[in-house]
Amino acid sequence: MKRVKPKKQSSILTLLIKLIIGILALPLTYGVTAAFYDNFILIKELAESLRFFVWGIASYVILHLLFYKPTYLYVLGHESVHAGLAWVFGGKIKSFKVSEDGGSVGTDKSNFVIELGPYFIPIYAIIITVIYFVVASSYNINGALFVFLIGFTLAMHMVSTIEVMKIRQPDIVKSGYLFSIVTVYMLNIVVISFIFSLIFQAFSMHKFFIDLWIQSKYIYIAVYRQLFF
Repeated sequence: MKRVKPKKQSSILTLLIKLIIGILALPLTYGVTAAFYDNFILIKELAESLRFFVWGIASYVILHLLFYKPTYLYVLGHESVHAGLAWVFGGKIKSFKVSEDGGSVGTDKSNFVIELGPYFIPIYAIIITVIYFVVASSYNINGALFVFLIGFTLAMHMVSTIEVMKIRQPDIVKSGYLFSIVTVYMLNIVVISFIFSLIFQAFSMHKFFIDLWIQSKYIYIAVYRQLFF
């Protein structure tokens, strides 16, 4: 009888725990979606800004599908987030490689945040948002271009992330598919909601989290009653 090594047993146990967490977190995916929608529809009163945002999204989708996929740019941002998070958690960056065919970061630190971070952190949208507020703090500017670019870069992040996750990515496999997909989906919406709260006054993070709690609570209560009553 072949004995399973302790390290392998630990890995299997970790995956099992993450699988259970992924299953338990499924109601939160509904809650975060409903909370985002409830706040997103309030942006209608800012129709002019929203129009530029939608144009940004549409422009990237057309570019990606018909003309050019900025693969190198996406990989650069992806690996930069890996490296940045590893550094934040106290890791040392031993290597950093980026190419059209993919990239890699060598580090002595790893956890699920470092592994999954690039999939839920839209680094270019965050950079554009920071630049916007730095410039706007010193100059009276028309924010239409920045709103367009935020829509463009968010679309780049979402479309490219979906394409990448279709492939058997080591980052995803290591954390387990269900746990990874649930985590990436929810945190993408939370991060995008935060960006929306900065550029659209009608989008409130406080209200978003209250709605998230209320919507998720209803699902958990319904499941609990179905199982035990």
